[in-house]
Amino acid sequence: MNKTILALDVYDLKKAEKLVKDLSEYIDIFKVGPILFLQSGKEIIKIIKECGKEVFLDLKFHDIPATVQRAVESAKDLGVYSLTVHSCGGREMLELAASVKDRPKIWAVTVLTSQLTTPKEVLQRAELSKACGVDGVISSPLEIEIIKKTCGSSFEVITPGIRPLKADDDQKRVATPEFAIKTGANYIVVGRPIIEAKDPKEVAKNIYESIKGL
Repeated sequence: MNKTILALDVYDLKKAEKLVKDLSEYIDIFKVGPILFLQSGKEIIKIIKECGKEVFLDLKFHDIPATVQRAVESAKDLGVYSLTVHSCGGREMLELAASVKDRPKIWAVTVLTSQLTTPKEVLQRAELSKACGVDGVISSPLEIEIIKKTCGSSFEVITPGIRPLKADDDQKRVATPEFAIKTGANYIVVGRPIIEAKDPKEVAKNIYESIKGL
């Protein structure tokens, strides 16, 4: 499966649908976050699946354990490939989320890439997530290597904060696609560098070409 996940952080369903169809040659997983999900919900999920692609539902569940467990069950019914929970929800919440039978992959958010932190804090949250049965974590490119070394190569690391070139935006801990993949990321999440480009397909193609042999 292609290692690039496209973050569909747009308001308009038609724009999202166009991105899915135009970029399907280079993208296999499309991330649906709260912006688009609140606007289009099941419609965008249906569109992505009808194109033969996978849905990463990024709603960062963080609530009492029973509520998060039921949220995972609902996401399973939607047929999504993966979803996010917040690692700071604690052990019981993470364990109940992971206990859902035949569930989507669960990736726990460590620390948002817009926030400054230490590798120690990120690693502690990754170790807790693994111990609770979660499939992997969302982490900046700067912590990939230490997470893989400590949690094992089979524990997935999904990396946002990917910038083909240096960008002046709200992301603090960023890296290039090549750096993230070489360091061990299972998937990279790219949003604005593609969707705000004059030619999104060309940018997606360039990222695909830059990492396909790594």
